[in-house]
Order: sequence, then structure tokens, then C-alpha cells
Amino acid sequence: MITTRLKRERVESLIRAIPKTEIHLHLEGMAGVETVWKLKEKNHLDFPGITTHEELVRRFQVESLDEFIDLFINVIQNCFQEEEDIAYLIDDASRYLIENNISYAEIFFAPSKFVQNGFSFSRIADLLDEGAAKLKAEKQIEVKFIIDVSRSFGKENAMRNLNLTLSNPKSSIIGIGLGGAESQGPALDYIDVFTQAKTAGLHVVAHAGEDVGPESVWSAVQDLDVERIGHGISSIQDPKLMKLLADRQIPLEVCPTSNVFTRKYVSAYEQHPIRPFYEQGLYVTLNTDDPSIFGVELVEEYYKMYEHGLFSIQELIAIMKNGIYATFLSKEEQDRLWNNAEKAIASFPDQDVLKG
Repeated sequence: MITTRLKRERVESLIRAIPKTEIHLHLEGMAGVETVWKLKEKNHLDFPGITTHEELVRRFQVESLDEFIDLFINVIQNCFQEEEDIAYLIDDASRYLIENNISYAEIFFAPSKFVQNGFSFSRIADLLDEGAAKLKAEKQIEVKFIIDVSRSFGKENAMRNLNLTLSNPKSSIIGIGLGGAESQGPALDYIDVFTQAKTAGLHVVAHAGEDVGPESVWSAVQDLDVERIGHGISSIQDPKLMKLLADRQIPLEVCPTSNVFTRKYVSAYEQHPIRPFYEQGLYVTLNTDDPSIFGVELVEEYYKMYEHGLFSIQELIAIMKNGIYATFLSKEEQDRLWNNAEKAIASFPDQDVLKG
């Protein structure tokens, strides 16, 4: 734990200079207020309680997971009325990745509402693939997508999402994730979906322990055999689970600002279990979840961990390294990314900041 703090500009300058990864990030959660307003006007949409720009800004100020899911599904996703609107998402994602010096990201995309609204999944997959290819060619940033099969629409819909994914193979789509409202169904309900996904060679991850107790994490690990856990913060309530996660080194995609905003288990950074996770040897990574909704980008997320005394600079660098080696890249590609990060650290002009 740190006792003295360097000036914000110095710390953020270092964090920004290091090429990073992010592995818990929702594509729709990068759509900013301006993009949502633009699409609302373009597509002549009416949302209850949102008639002005100011009202939309207030709607983005969520205070619970239920409010977040309502905004995510019923406002943001409903703004997209034709497949080509997804280009707006790709543009917002590109800006975010560039500004935060994120060289590689694995991004969730939840197709359920889009397909429900009549979109062609095949066309969506093409647009995602084209967006990823353009970003790599023009900015040397690599993006892969994880299809969120989602609890919020039930297990039949989840299987439909898997089948659509398998029927439209793309090099940029590498796995499935279980997101949505945790309280709407245990992970066990989705065992057939995840078994088929793994058999087909897809990577599998799940949100767990964000809005439900440690039993949700147990189920994701034991029933779904996931490779990573999204959030996982209620794991702190169960010492046996903590030991399992540490022993098996299952990466946790931790999103502190998101958890503080939704206020299920924590309402302040100092209450967040990310520090005990780290001290007890769990595999911690740092992510933003939905940066436009929670008003935090990755550089600031790292800074907040320093500002609130949770981690030193060297510990944050270790967490950045975790983020690289928790990706679904090959070991060779992971080593390359970490080598690039080490070069950036070594060449950073203000070396004294590394002692913070």
C-alpha cells in the first residue's frame, strides 16, 4: 500500500505510455452520450423520459446494476435501427482504444437485442470483422470479439446466439461469454451452450460474482469450466473459493469503477476486494467494463487504483502484465506484447515515477 502520491499528470503519463490490453469491455458500453443522441435523432426514436440531451445525460448516471442493464438494453442497444449503425460503435471503440494506448482488446458484443430488432447476425459479424481488420491495418491495434450469449434473454436465446456464432465463423470472433442479469438464472442453466461452444473450439468466459454471491462463481468454474471470470467480487466472501481461484490461477476480469457505480457489494474504491485478491495470490486484471456509461477510461482506472492507495506503480505494472497473459493470444504473441510494454517502461523519460 502506498503512503505518498505523485502528481496525477506524471502517473497518468506513464500509464498512457505503456501499451496495454483490456479483456472485459463491452462494445455497446463504449457508445458515448453524443453517439446515442445522434442515433436517437437520426433514427427518430422516442424513449420514455428522454426528450432532451440533458435527460439522456442523466439517464447515463446509473446507480445500480438494474439501472445499468435497463440503459444498456432498452436505450443504447435500441438506438441501432440498421446494421450500418454499428459503424458508430466501431468508431467510438477505435477512439477509446487509441486514446488509452490499448494495443490488444477482447471485446464483448451482445447480439440478442439486435437480432430481436430484425438485424442479420451474418451482416453484424461481417461489420465486426471489417472493423477489426481496419483497426489493425490503420492503427496496429488488434481486436477480438466475444459474443455475449446473455442471461437476460434466457437459455433458448443463448443457444440461438451460439448457433449464429458457429454458423458465421470469423477470425475476429473467438469465444462466447455469459453476461446479462446474473440474478435471472444460474450458470448451470447454460451448461449445454458452453459445452457445445468448447467442443467447437471457442473460448468461454462468464460474468459471475458481480450481482450474486460466491455460489455464482463456483457454478461458472465448476459447471461451465470457464477460462476467466468477469468481476468475481463476491468471491471474497468464501475463503475456499478464494483458494481455488488462487490455486488454479483463473484470471479475474476486475472492473472496480463499474462495481462502485452499481453499488451491489461496494460503494467506494477502498472497499473493493481487488487488493485482498492481489495479496492472496489471485490472478487479477484491471478493466473498465463500460467506459462511456461509468465515465472512466482505462488510463484513469489504473490511476484510481494508485490514487486511492490500493496499488503502487510497480504493482500496477504487474497487473498490466497479468492483463497481457490473461488474453487468448498465443504465448508468442503475449511475449511480444509484454516485450513492447517493457520497452515503453524502460524508455519513459520520467523514471522516478516508477518508484511511486
